[in-house]
Amino acid sequence: MKTKFLLALTSLSALTLTGCNSPFHYEEHLADYCHALRYRDGFNILQLTDIHWNANTSTIASKRYLDKVFAATATRIGSGNKIDLVEVTGDQFMLANTYHVTTFLEYFEAKAQEYGFSYAVIWGNHDRHGLYNPNWLSDQFNKAAHCIYNDLEDDLYGRSNFIINLTEDGTTSGATKWQIANLDSGASFSETAVSPFRDYDYIRKDQTQWWLKEHALVGDTVPTIAYYHIPQQDNLEAWNAIHNNNKTYKHKFFKLEGFADNGNREYASDFIAEGRKHHLKAAFMGHAHNVDWTVDYDGVVIGLGVKTGPELYYAHVSTEDKDPAVQEGYASIDFKEIFDLIGASMVTLHDGEAFDLQHLYLNERATGDFVKWVNW
Repeated sequence: MKTKFLLALTSLSALTLTGCNSPFHYEEHLADYCHALRYRDGFNILQLTDIHWNANTSTIASKRYLDKVFAATATRIGSGNKIDLVEVTGDQFMLANTYHVTTFLEYFEAKAQEYGFSYAVIWGNHDRHGLYNPNWLSDQFNKAAHCIYNDLEDDLYGRSNFIINLTEDGTTSGATKWQIANLDSGASFSETAVSPFRDYDYIRKDQTQWWLKEHALVGDTVPTIAYYHIPQQDNLEAWNAIHNNNKTYKHKFFKLEGFADNGNREYASDFIAEGRKHHLKAAFMGHAHNVDWTVDYDGVVIGLGVKTGPELYYAHVSTEDKDPAVQEGYASIDFKEIFDLIGASMVTLHDGEAFDLQHLYLNERATGDFVKWVNW
């Protein structure tokens, strides 16, 4: 499990987050949260998560690794196709400084131009633990030319709640074929009042209601995929249903640690439950570095993306490991090799409500990099 940071640090961060303007009510400005990209059958979304640039990061080595992830993805999708959207689902940073932030965004801007994608950035819990004012970080995301991001002076919980409508003509007024909902799942403290006894965080009911209203604007039958950082209690409920109640759910990949402290019903989210009623097809997140487990939970695919890169910690799995969780993970994939759970994930959208999901495991090795794609 991830450890809590010092209360003094979270207190300092919280003190810097209060805006000067009076917040507006989100229901009166629904259009302000919406972005649009042109949809096509075979629209590719690459998910990167928990990159964790920090004070000890070699940006040269990290960029080299990311270069290989982008190259492997481009090879996978083939010529005549492209990465359309990159979802960066939280914990881009951890105790990083302004140099790391500016270098990170310069890199992503260069890759966006090279590969022709836009990228969306969602806050994670550790992005709030930086050697910068979080408002400054938010401004950097807003100013980046290819970055899709929102942080409005509103009464909606969180910093990165926004919609990307994939429309026929690429405009916000065009007919929406798929909707991508981005949500801030919070941190280990509240930005308005420090809560030292909260472990992690959750998607609030007002965020669920906000998404439902945004979804109603484009039509209740439009399929949606959501991205956020911290797994909600639904992940744990599905895991328990499979392992305790012997229910049959499709599930795959590896779960080698807890999702987060999301078994606490006080922090239960209604997002997935409400989403089932309104064509939420999938929700993808990060946060737990030793987990890339995915499950079809009563009609909604819920999955953790593969941790991107070797910063902080990650899982090293071996075919000789007798841990049942490791063996269960190996049983769900089609190869038996020793490797690290680092890489990326990719969703490919199709007409109607169909999508494909693949996990990429990419390990740098002196004898030749290990690159393996696994289909969901």
